[in-house]
Amino acid sequence: MIILTQEDHELSIQVDQSTCDSSKCRQECVDACPIYLRKSGPFPISIWKQTGKAKINPSFCTACEVCITKCPLEAISKTKVSSIVRQQKTYEMKFNLEEWVRSPYVVDTEVFHRFREDNTIFARVMNDPEFPDYLIGIYSHQDAIIQLKRPGYSKTDAALSSAAWTVYDHFREAFLWKKLQASPEAKFDAELAQPEIRKLPLKEIRDITHIIKQSAKAYGAAVVGVCNLNRDWIYSHDKRGEPLSIPDHITYAIIIGVEMDLESLQTSPAYPASFATGNGYSRMAFIQSCMAEFIRLLGYDAIPAGNNVGLSVPLAIEAGLGEYGRHGLLINPEFGSNLRICKIFTNLPLIPDKPIKFGALRFCQTCKRCAESCPAQSISYDDQPTWSGSSKSNNPGILKWYVNVETCYHFWTQNGNDCSNCIVSCPFTKNRHWSHRIARFFIKRFPIFNRLFVSLDHILGYGKQRDPSTLWKTDKEFIHTRKGK
Repeated sequence: MIILTQEDHELSIQVDQSTCDSSKCRQECVDACPIYLRKSGPFPISIWKQTGKAKINPSFCTACEVCITKCPLEAISKTKVSSIVRQQKTYEMKFNLEEWVRSPYVVDTEVFHRFREDNTIFARVMNDPEFPDYLIGIYSHQDAIIQLKRPGYSKTDAALSSAAWTVYDHFREAFLWKKLQASPEAKFDAELAQPEIRKLPLKEIRDITHIIKQSAKAYGAAVVGVCNLNRDWIYSHDKRGEPLSIPDHITYAIIIGVEMDLESLQTSPAYPASFATGNGYSRMAFIQSCMAEFIRLLGYDAIPAGNNVGLSVPLAIEAGLGEYGRHGLLINPEFGSNLRICKIFTNLPLIPDKPIKFGALRFCQTCKRCAESCPAQSISYDDQPTWSGSSKSNNPGILKWYVNVETCYHFWTQNGNDCSNCIVSCPFTKNRHWSHRIARFFIKRFPIFNRLFVSLDHILGYGKQRDPSTLWKTDKEFIHTRKGK
């Protein structure tokens, strides 16, 4: 293992808070910013309602100095600063590229270890004082952002987005490991004697596997897969730092993918896209809780999980739902990256699915659309994968492209909500159309044409932000109201 350290000197644009006063100017600095003129965030400079002063976000400022020349109060200046010393771990272990393309994943067993949930970025916000955005929530700057009155960032958009998370955030029973208790609003006979639960006698495991998959789709799943439980993908500790283990008799995992509303998602990073994300998570909580209860009523144990308990993407890969992408997400052959994933761990005997290969991993080597569209530039442009990432929120020892989740989360705080640019820019994330099926056929069988399809994706304008101001003005159909597909 080699440890590299690097220290840079770079230019920084700073605002003198004692001189800046937006009441004495026409906010020329904001209007002159080239990125602001593109009307597509994130914006390097903004006026904060609380102070009435300009603030520079160094993560997105290009130091073009236009704001300096336009400020009538001479409150903006350029200084040279030392950047933070960065440490990056790299591994000398060589790998076979063809093996990597053929395999679901390649693991260095000497380095890899079970990941801790308290090292995930969302846990570190609350428990890691060394994290730059420690105790800074996603919505911390939302009020100031709403005051800018940009399309897709209204109070209505923000409320719609937050409300979409209601079931996932507040239905705690969706994540219980035991049978649910009746609520006060349950049907009239909920407290009366109920039929005794007896274990369903299994004659044909193939039949019950089919019933489980069909039931998940009946509850709202887009795709369903089954795998033997690989405990390497179960968190070693929960987000509170407590050791986590699943009982030994739990040997199967049911992996469920929930489709999000693509047209809403395409407004990312505006708030209607965040509505699609929250809505997907709430529907996910509904599906996983119903499926867990269904299995319990058959006499078997079920442990439902959203993002908790274990890593969703590798489990989904093992369950035959897709391949790993450059952006760190699952790519499904039908829905692309437009899926939210939940899991149910059970002792109900099922027939596992096998991992699939349809050319996504090789395509990601050529296609860098997600990296290009990432506002925080958190996605790797490297042609080849690596063995490690840049922070403790990356688990080393798996050969893949690692995402800088720290800068990704920082953009979320500056955006006042989450971002889905990487999902909608992925060429596999498309509505159903015969032309897209043809493209996927060639991607799977003739990778020599991959560069051509990336170019066509650019030329045809895929991945561009949908105008969020027009989304709600039409009588659009949502996933659950669509008349045929």
